[in-house]
Formats: sequence, C-alpha cells, structure tokens
Amino acid sequence: MKTRAISSDEKQIKRSLILSAARDLFLADDRQLPAVATIATQAGLAKGTVYLYFSTKEEIFLALLAEEFSGLLSSIHRCLSLLSSTKKPNKKLKQELAKELIATVTNYVQSHPEFLRLDAMSYSVLEQNLSDDFLYAFKFELTRALVDTGKQVDLIFALEAGRGVTLLMRTYALMRGLWQSLDYPDHLQQLLAHKMFEPIRPEFHTELRAALGEYWSGALT
Repeated sequence: MKTRAISSDEKQIKRSLILSAARDLFLADDRQLPAVATIATQAGLAKGTVYLYFSTKEEIFLALLAEEFSGLLSSIHRCLSLLSSTKKPNKKLKQELAKELIATVTNYVQSHPEFLRLDAMSYSVLEQNLSDDFLYAFKFELTRALVDTGKQVDLIFALEAGRGVTLLMRTYALMRGLWQSLDYPDHLQQLLAHKMFEPIRPEFHTELRAALGEYWSGALT
C-alpha cells in the first residue's frame, strides 16, 4: 500500500505545531526543557513524527530561538524602514531615531518572554547537544540577518560601514547581560524581597530601556 507523499506545506504545518507546542510548554515551566514525548503529546503528534523533523529536543528549542532572533531583527528592520529619510540625520534626529529603535527592541523582548530565557540556555544547554551541521546553519542564518540589519542601521543613521553591526551586537550583549544578572530564581526573589535589596533587583524591562538609551545616546554622539 502506497502512502501519500507529504507536501511541503503539510511539513511546515507539522513543524510549526511542534514549535508551538514546545513554546507553550516552555512558557509554563521555563527552568527546564520538556521531553520530546511531552512535546509530541502537546502537539497532538506521535513521538516518531517529531523525530522526523528534529533529532533532539535541543534542536527544537534552538529552532525556537532562531525564530525569536529572526522576529527581533525583522521588527528592527520594519522600524528602520518606517524611519528612513532622504535627509542626512543630524545629532538630534539620530537620538530620536535611536529612541524608536530602542522602543522596538524592548517591546519585542517584553512581548516574547521565552526569548531571553532560551537565549540564556543557548551556550550551556542547547548548543552542547547539537550536531555541527545544525549549529552551523543556525549561526549562518543569524549572522546573515544581523549583517543585513546592520547595513540598514548604517544607512538610516549615516554611519560608517560595519558600525551598525557593532551597535546591534553590543545592544544584544547589554540585553543578555542584564537578563542574566536580574533573572533571580523564585526562592532568591523571595529571599531578596526586603526593600534594602531594591538596588540589586531593579525591574528588568525598565532597566533595559534605560541602559540601551544611555548606550545609544553615547554611541551616536
């Protein structure tokens, strides 16, 4: 008996189901990665079907992280496209453009709570259990999108070639560092609940906006 060939659209639908299920499970408990069997059940698929698309659970979650990076860079790209001008920006206009870009970044991070949690796991958990081919493909696509967006930053802000990539990489480093510094586990949050500990537990998104604002203001001066 012949089985019906699965179309590329059907494959994409199943892949999306797997990633959506993994995202929902991760948001419910973002301190650990759910098993492939749990993801399959959540997606309404057989465990074997999941393995047709991903070899390990780490591949699933790195694919999710890739989607998050793509979403962030696409949001920046759309923001910059709206801000494009035929005029060469002066100092004041550059600062105004930077505020719009920073708002785009912080709003995206706030509306995608899984992003930085997955990113925090990328080096220590996800990338340690991946094939070189899968990891290379992830890094290649991320670098390509970063360079393309960096070129757009160069154009909009009238910067020397390559400066935009540097600004975006440092923005990411600031974001990642703040997240890891302020991402206290539940028991430590309770331990530091007293008012005296407020200086070391500022609200992350407020701190991120302030830090990026100060960085871009200085970098564009």
